[in-house]
Amino acid sequence: MKNLLKFFYTFIFLLKLKPLKLINFYTNNFFLKKTSKILLLNFKRNRFFPSIKNTTNTTYVTLSLGLFSSFFQKGKFFIKNKSVYLVLAGFLRKILLYANINNLILFIKHTPIYLQELISSINNPVINFYKNPFTLENVNESFLKNKFYFNMFIFMKNKSYTFLKQKKKGRVKRKISKRVVSINRLVD
Repeated sequence: MKNLLKFFYTFIFLLKLKPLKLINFYTNNFFLKKTSKILLLNFKRNRFFPSIKNTTNTTYVTLSLGLFSSFFQKGKFFIKNKSVYLVLAGFLRKILLYANINNLILFIKHTPIYLQELISSINNPVINFYKNPFTLENVNESFLKNKFYFNMFIFMKNKSYTFLKQKKKGRVKRKISKRVVSINRLVD
């Protein structure tokens, strides 16, 4: 209990002393020294960019939704679909399993989309059989145990505190809205 209180007070002190940054938070915190990998789920510009990083900010893997666009052979409209998000999360799960990464810190940047489904697809085993990329044996994940777990969840920049851009009206919409306003101004 004393260690937990000590960690909490050092965490509060660090937040007052310096702003929360990815590298500074790790290097100044003695409690997180046993975790060496970071799973970063970046939802920049309403897209999904997961990556696996080291605590020294060395990037091991960076993925994007466009990786599987040639696999599905559909247009750009299909990239923002929920199924592509889940396929990418399943692929990320396989990378985590075969890389033998045990402890992870989960950073979520910007406002997440389908967060509950993504985390459940990363944690739950795949139903279908597939071949192990190293031994070429068939793998049934229902017998495999999750080798990785998340020590901490950290949300960064999840809400925009600035004014959001509104869609501009086109020329035709401006003409129609101007006509509607002028018609409704008529007095009987």
